[in-house]
Amino acid sequence: MNAYVGIDVGTTNTKILVVTKKGIDKIYKLQTVKKKIDDVEFFDMDSIEKAVRKTLKTIRKSYRIVGIACTSVGESVVPVASGKKLHDPIVWYDTCTKSLYEEYHDLVNQLAPYRISGSRDIYYYSLYKILYMQKKGLVDLGEVECWLPISSYIAYRLTGNAVWDMTQAYRSHMVDIHRRCWNEELLKAFNIRIEQLGKLDYTSSFVGYHDDIPVFLAGHDHLTGTFGLISLFGSELIYDSMGTASYTVAVATEKTNEFHMEGPFMKTGGNVGIAFQGRQYYLASGMRFYGKLIEMTLKLFGLKFSSKRFERLNESISQTPTDPAFYIYANGDNIVGEDIDGINFVQIPPDCSQEQMLQSVYLYLCYTSRITVENLRRLLGKLPIVVGGALVQNQVFMKYKASMLGEPLYYLNTTELTALGAAIAAITGVKDEETLNSLREKITFQRIEPHPQDVLRMNGLYERMTEQYEKLLQRRGGQ
Repeated sequence: MNAYVGIDVGTTNTKILVVTKKGIDKIYKLQTVKKKIDDVEFFDMDSIEKAVRKTLKTIRKSYRIVGIACTSVGESVVPVASGKKLHDPIVWYDTCTKSLYEEYHDLVNQLAPYRISGSRDIYYYSLYKILYMQKKGLVDLGEVECWLPISSYIAYRLTGNAVWDMTQAYRSHMVDIHRRCWNEELLKAFNIRIEQLGKLDYTSSFVGYHDDIPVFLAGHDHLTGTFGLISLFGSELIYDSMGTASYTVAVATEKTNEFHMEGPFMKTGGNVGIAFQGRQYYLASGMRFYGKLIEMTLKLFGLKFSSKRFERLNESISQTPTDPAFYIYANGDNIVGEDIDGINFVQIPPDCSQEQMLQSVYLYLCYTSRITVENLRRLLGKLPIVVGGALVQNQVFMKYKASMLGEPLYYLNTTELTALGAAIAAITGVKDEETLNSLREKITFQRIEPHPQDVLRMNGLYERMTEQYEKLLQRRGGQ
């Protein structure tokens, strides 16, 4: 049977999907191996690649693979030469690059302002990882033939060809989003040659062959999920991708330079990035701590997502009066942006129960989602909201979210939308309309409906939370 393979190298797990005309035929879930060296966290690319190759070999015993694409986390880049890596990539969220960011921030802002980069400068972008690896002597910049994001590195190891997906290039902070090319002036300032970054192309573009199998581009994980959605159902939607981090994104084609912005479209940020074809952009806002924040809270209680104790705790939350016991803001959220470090629990009462604590986390995440959605709709109109990621399975959280947003949320009958997006990139690359049409019939939307009374209650809560956050920010500003 003919099959397409979508690979998703995530922060915690790597998912590999086998997709046929019948739909998703098989899902493999592997650990994304990481390691620490001198307190810096790296992805273990040898272990990751070995697991991917072993799984592909297993799949080929039962299927005729006719297309492969790989998506991955962004920002992490692999230095390569002579067909292999020179060093493992720094994990995207590691803070080791903060001092370099502080050192070069003014220069980077001058050479890559928002009107060119579509983003505020942030310490974890690929540029700073390259500078860090050079400064610490992990690589000799002159020896590097090419720097590649993890998704492109897997494709490179399968085909021998080095190509960046546009959505990954955006996460490097080294690309001009409007000219769709590398930012030559910025690269020159840091002695990075354009040829060391490689060719740029759009999601689903052909990279090369692995044995006799065509390999196609897929890019940044959240955007690859978005690509899969709009390939199946069109671009008139907002996609809320909820993983370890979250990314809420909408795609639009520019008509009269309306996305050539001088500054962020949200008070605390908001990105304008390269989408999937010429003059097409995405507008998005991310949360660095989303599912991760829930996971960290559960660790305080000695719980895991999959445990029966968590299920009982979650059920008891639904019986708890809906009101935050305390307030939260975190580095990179859309309340305080980049102005603070870490995660802050503010005014937490000493007798706060586990139910109140977890509920407060849920309400914070729902509140930030509403901020982003309202800002996107201000620019693009009222679009339906599609949610994806493992948190869709958390029914209590999703009911909170639907009520806070005040409308139905749509989700597909799979939690592995990112890996599915990679498979769809391969299907689109092959131009297999028959399989695409079959997927449209078999992969259907389900709905999470809010109760009208819950919507009314959440609207009042949203207003109270907004007032409280304004007071907290005023106090911080006066310090």
